[in-house]
Amino acid sequence: MTFLLSAITFWVSMLLHPFHVSVCEIEHDADTKALQISERVFLDDLEETLNKVYNVRLDVVNPENKAYLDSLIQDYIMSHLIISIDGKQKKRKYIGHEIEQDALWCYIEYYGVKKMKSVSITNTIFFELYDDQNTLIHFKYNGKTTSKRLTKTKPTEVFEFE
Repeated sequence: MTFLLSAITFWVSMLLHPFHVSVCEIEHDADTKALQISERVFLDDLEETLNKVYNVRLDVVNPENKAYLDSLIQDYIMSHLIISIDGKQKKRKYIGHEIEQDALWCYIEYYGVKKMKSVSITNTIFFELYDDQNTLIHFKYNGKTTSKRLTKTKPTEVFEFE
């Protein structure tokens, strides 16, 4: 009975004070010499952030102007997700986004990435709105996946490879 009450209390507290998290998946494609990035964010967090940062009133799920919404998403994501490969910036391109249930996936590619010794990732998405924001980074290189967590107090991590 105590376990059941603890579980109910935990879930009620989660509903009253939601946990803010996004996921960034990065994979190196050796054939195309590119880093393929997928950033998953929750729709409500994205909508609230875009509205505040750009001083607009948007509906992310049913936008009046899809091209305008996409341009704001692109601008926001590209200015808050910065990747440096072996100490250098590479050419990057925003591919687009898609909605999946209560989340939105953004896609970016970095080109001209043959091999890497280190990759520095700074991801400050939603940090201006949520002090408890966490970003999980999953980095796949040479068949091996390494994961790290970014927070407002530690928005940058370095992945090192042999």
